[in-house]
Amino acid sequence: MSWGFDCAVTGGGRGLLLRRAGQSVAELVFGLPGEPVEGWEPDESEARITAVEHGTVRLRHVPDPEGWTTVVSLDNTDSSEQALPPLGMVVTVHDAWTGWAWTSDTEGFVVLAPRDAPGPALLVRVRQGFLRTASGLRAFTPLDRRGDALGDGLALFHLANPAGSLRPFGRHQTTLEFEEVTDLAAVRAVLPGWLPELVVAPGDDLRFETPDQAIVPGPGVRMTTEDTTSVLAGEAGHQEVAVHGVRGVQRLTATFVPPLEPFLAGLVAALKSRRPSGVSSASGAVIAAALARRAVIDPEATLDWLEREDWLARGDLFGPAIAAVVAVESHDEALLEAACDAVLGADPEVGLGMVATRCWLATLRMGLPPLDLTRVFARATTPEAAFEAALLRNADADLFGPRVHGIAHRFGDGVLPGLPVGLSEADAGLLVALLRFVPEGWPAKAVAAAAAERGSALLLADHAGGQQPGHEGLAWLLLGEIGA
Repeated sequence: MSWGFDCAVTGGGRGLLLRRAGQSVAELVFGLPGEPVEGWEPDESEARITAVEHGTVRLRHVPDPEGWTTVVSLDNTDSSEQALPPLGMVVTVHDAWTGWAWTSDTEGFVVLAPRDAPGPALLVRVRQGFLRTASGLRAFTPLDRRGDALGDGLALFHLANPAGSLRPFGRHQTTLEFEEVTDLAAVRAVLPGWLPELVVAPGDDLRFETPDQAIVPGPGVRMTTEDTTSVLAGEAGHQEVAVHGVRGVQRLTATFVPPLEPFLAGLVAALKSRRPSGVSSASGAVIAAALARRAVIDPEATLDWLEREDWLARGDLFGPAIAAVVAVESHDEALLEAACDAVLGADPEVGLGMVATRCWLATLRMGLPPLDLTRVFARATTPEAAFEAALLRNADADLFGPRVHGIAHRFGDGVLPGLPVGLSEADAGLLVALLRFVPEGWPAKAVAAAAAERGSALLLADHAGGQQPGHEGLAWLLLGEIGA
């Protein structure tokens, strides 16, 4: 495919700005240790040379008509083995684009795709060397104490093993190749042929058909063998599996998805050990949604716990959603009417249509005059809220359908291993819910369903593994199942 992107060196040689049609796509900033070599001047290919103790670090760029190549190298100039200094890369994705990454140390990629179309996309692939995401065993970034995402659209990657060393007079080199691809599905062609599906459904096993490679399970993973097949079963969450082969050791992240109802029952029991006034509204919404689907150990005690707090007084979107569940469970018509009034008076934002629809269903179940959803949808003036309303109303697919692809890209279109570049837990749950609302007749329904399933699996595994301190995304994930 022809090369429709361009690259520009920035930040005194440390950065690389990626653009398409004159608009910014993303910026890569390379973390190189040491100080610039005295007297050195950058030229067309060498963007930066720094000196470290016992070594020299180089950053080189090689453009060509079909793409771009970036090389980061470190030479050990000493006669003894030396520890590798930190070599890193920060990827910052610009607003109109999305990022997805998969790494295994010796192989991997970052792919950048538009938010309003299936493609084309920009693939940044490690051809030689090392690439590892620095996020650890977690797919989504947690919220900080202020409720803000920690690095939305931003991710850090290691370009050398943080615990590695370099032999005497040896060289470590990581080569990144940039190429244009038609869409995210085309990226599957660069994956190793032996790589199995790394997201494992409840009750399923992870199977490696790799007779020429040794599989070493990490903590939380059990392995048996069937002839030359390695069969792995893991505890719920993200777990590490090492593959030893001719290219060295590849470290994979396998995702074992928990069965939803037992997982929720355990989580609700833990959350209910605190006073209702001491938990977030999102945690309350998780408990309410679990109660509505009977995924709790003691429904009566759970309802009693929810009734001890005035959730509507908190003034957030979760309040009416919780109140609607409590109203239906306790047959409290006045509470449901108050929840509907809160919805009609709420500020238009994404998520309001979802909560309004749940309240509307609650009025139908209780035989009350139904909530007027047209009033809610008419107030959806922000682009995000208008998109949510369009999905719930089954509006024009030609007008709103392209945005579905942009959201699906945030979850690798449901076909790629890996994780998003800087997507918060809260946004992940909300986006999965939106993907589930995509009407059956829309052309992007299939990719939306696959992406929603992948996003849900990663989010549940994050929580099952104790990687997320907050529950906002999980709450939206559950509330998005309107009929539950």
